[in-house]
Amino acid sequence: MSGRGDRGWGMGDSGAGARGVAMLALWLTLGLAGCAQEQHSAPASQPVAAGAGETPVEHAARHADPLYRCPMHPDVIRNEPGPCPICGMALVKVEPEPGPAATSAAAPQGKPLYYRHPHDPNRTSPEPRQDEMGMDYIPVYPDAAGPEVRISPAVVNNLGVRTAAASRAAPERRAATVGYVTFDERRMRRVQPRAEGWIEGLAVRAMGETVKAGQLLFTLYSPMLESAQQEYLDAQRIGNRDLIEASRERLRALGLDAGAAERLARDGRASGRVPFHAPIGGVVTDLAVREGAMVSPDMMALTITELGSLWVIAEVPESQAAWVHAGTAAEIRLPSLPGETLAGRVEYVYPELNMETRTLRARIVLDAAGPGLRPNMLANVTLVGEAGEPAVMVPRSALIRSGSEDRVVVALGEGRFAPRRVIVGPESGDRVVIREGLAEGEQVVVTGQFLLDSEANLRAGMERLGEASQ
Repeated sequence: MSGRGDRGWGMGDSGAGARGVAMLALWLTLGLAGCAQEQHSAPASQPVAAGAGETPVEHAARHADPLYRCPMHPDVIRNEPGPCPICGMALVKVEPEPGPAATSAAAPQGKPLYYRHPHDPNRTSPEPRQDEMGMDYIPVYPDAAGPEVRISPAVVNNLGVRTAAASRAAPERRAATVGYVTFDERRMRRVQPRAEGWIEGLAVRAMGETVKAGQLLFTLYSPMLESAQQEYLDAQRIGNRDLIEASRERLRALGLDAGAAERLARDGRASGRVPFHAPIGGVVTDLAVREGAMVSPDMMALTITELGSLWVIAEVPESQAAWVHAGTAAEIRLPSLPGETLAGRVEYVYPELNMETRTLRARIVLDAAGPGLRPNMLANVTLVGEAGEPAVMVPRSALIRSGSEDRVVVALGEGRFAPRRVIVGPESGDRVVIREGLAEGEQVVVTGQFLLDSEANLRAGMERLGEASQ
């Protein structure tokens, strides 16, 4: 044939991958021209070189010289065996692929996974339909969901391709996240005078001090409180029951305790210096006044937090927040307590998502807070929910994520691999749920799948180019 010597030109260059499209067109033109000359010169009784059902791509591939490719650098192609100029590995012979006619003859039967657009594989439909030109969508079966790649066992071994079976199991819901220890806000009490005055005899001088219930905190000198006490004493002297009750309510509204009126009636003398005692025992977590400072009703003097229980606020990722609810079990580990695990349960899930961190806060109550726990400590939290419905699951490493779709590479046996589009569900540890596109027991590639997927996409592009040239 006149085209055989020309087809070997340029195939030894390591950049042949970039000129592959132009070379394919050249092969088709020269190969068909040479075969046409052979057909004219052959006797009438001799069969022609190309069969009636043979495509130009099959015909050119049948007459082409064998190619050798590096298993680690697919762009390195030679027309004779030898070492790779980049990594030194032995080039592997590229086996011829069966043509579309052979593939269609062994087309899989059964229910299609989905239907794809005849010209745009990225456009799919779960049911049969037609495109804008009236052409039917192409059914995609489980064994032919993408362009197939056939490689030799030696290449599979050199690439380190490993597979795992898709299994059906109930996904375990576990969310590993972080949190922090904080005070129980329900056990916090603020001490805040309701009348203007000046602080005298401040007994608490710094944050973190421990106080007991009923302990004197400070004395407030307030002319307003002295005036209210005098009104109560005047009402007692007059004996007007309504006036006595009104003046007593005013004392209560100004923040004096229930026994203040009885003590005032017993002593019979108003005083502008009123003592303030601790309503609960605990730790002073906020101190906003100093000795001699002036306070007003809109100022908070100090805050007391009762010890005994603490909160752990867990930051749950948005992707796993749907199944976290009140009652979800939690395992808490703190760097300050190595080797210890604290058990708890989610008591409340906050209704608002954090816009900056894209997390949802979950509150865990620790009733038995040990001496080693301190507020603002960092905690490693593992939330364990109820198992979901049984579903097909694969290792997370087998998933190829892109901006428009998710894929896995399915091992079809005998060195054949094919990428397949799947619909992904929630993750469970190192495994992920596959809602559509994969059946139980099918083998998926977990190592080397990116190289196989790239090779399959290259093959698909070459096949579409061959179809367009017919």
